[in-house]
Amino acid sequence: MTSYWSKYTESYKLWEKANNLFLNGVLTLSKSPMHIAPGACPVFAERAQGAYFWDSDGNRYIDYPLALGAVVLGHAYNDVDRTVAEQMAKGILYSLSSRRELELAELLCDIIPSAEKVRILKTGSDAMSAAVRVARAYTGREMVAVCGYHGWHDWTVIRTTRNAGVPAALSKLICEFMYNDIHSLQSIFDQHAGKVAAVILEPVGMYAPEHHFLERVSALARKNNALLIFDEIITGFRLSLGGAQSYFSVKPDLSAFGKAMANGYPVSALVGNRDIMNAVENRVFISSTFGGELLSIAAAIRTIDILREKKVTDYILALGQQLKDGLNAALEQQGIDATCEGMPHKTFLVFRDMAGASGKMIETLFRQECLARGVFLGYGHFTCFSHTSEDIQASITIAAEVLRVIRDALDQGNLPSLLKGPIATDVFKRY
Repeated sequence: MTSYWSKYTESYKLWEKANNLFLNGVLTLSKSPMHIAPGACPVFAERAQGAYFWDSDGNRYIDYPLALGAVVLGHAYNDVDRTVAEQMAKGILYSLSSRRELELAELLCDIIPSAEKVRILKTGSDAMSAAVRVARAYTGREMVAVCGYHGWHDWTVIRTTRNAGVPAALSKLICEFMYNDIHSLQSIFDQHAGKVAAVILEPVGMYAPEHHFLERVSALARKNNALLIFDEIITGFRLSLGGAQSYFSVKPDLSAFGKAMANGYPVSALVGNRDIMNAVENRVFISSTFGGELLSIAAAIRTIDILREKKVTDYILALGQQLKDGLNAALEQQGIDATCEGMPHKTFLVFRDMAGASGKMIETLFRQECLARGVFLGYGHFTCFSHTSEDIQASITIAAEVLRVIRDALDQGNLPSLLKGPIATDVFKRY
């Protein structure tokens, strides 16, 4: 196709094979090249260390997606992996419970304001679905008010364009409200008085809460006898050790944590009010063979210890702010209609239409050219304890170089000709 294909020759050989073996060609939709920069991005990673990964063609990248935010200390972090190896020698999964499960639960209850009782699971989707089941059981209601993305299970995917196979009747039980718009939530309660089991949201996503939004959501849920559920899968252990609820001092009834909790090992947790959990524990079924898998539990315990000991959150927030400020300065310098949004635990680049080019086209070219220069940017940026200030500055310098290329292409009207493949598509659209 182009010289970019030669850069990623092995990746695209594997991609052809993957399309014959996997649904959608990938196990995680966000990792598909179709949603990054089709034909012009690496597809398969071969190894990762610290703040870097290497693709199947041997190219090295400064990593900002960081396994969709799951890696908080750095890839292959020795201290955590050593703990996992020690546990492996003692067994991975027992026929009975392990005291290590208690250790992790006690840690979570110690650092998360809303945590009084815990259910350990494997994925963020697991934890969020467990939270919904508990809320429905506790309140005796079935409807939920939802804001944002909360995993792949039926109750949340029904709102998306990838909802084939989900019973249409579920849509009647899900009402969507908009972030920072308290009136959209009030409208749901007005229309469905006495029927809403829970209010569910990420406490912060692309934009920070405004006008005491979280406090007002909490008050509105309480007034209507609905539970407040925080999806802290991303904010947990990044925005604050105790999550956004600690950062913003707003305490939910139930919360879901995962991703960064174990530096990439698969584990999640539903935590919440003891009285609520006790009231439903003999009436709900939440159980998993691998809930007590000890490699991930050991990794979580050690990761949380390191996060505490080394004040990791302060460090990664400072780097996240450095990256955001640097990208916004480079965008302003080139006069490109785009901004780096989000709080420093996770930032996003938002490109807008300009000079006859769509924002998505510009974003695709930005990713293509940054990847060609060894930086994975433009796709939800996280920082980790293994990143350095020098990594951040090098990435900003490369981004600024790419933005100059984009500015010149916009001025000359030839931006589409610089794309080495199709425009990237979104994973799904809700409407």
